[in-house]
Amino acid sequence: MSNTHDVSPSSKGWGVAAFIIILAIVANTVAYRIHKATYLAPDAPAAAAEH
Repeated sequence: MSNTHDVSPSSKGWGVAAFIIILAIVANTVAYRIHKATYLAPDAPAAAAEH
């Protein structure tokens, strides 16, 4: 038996691949911005405690 269903690997899946790549870029950008906004260096002076 021969396989009569030919699939061209260059014609399928590029939309999904592009979506996942864009999603990964957006996720990394958001994570970086959150990190820059909230990161406190370990040697940073602690805020004065209110008594």
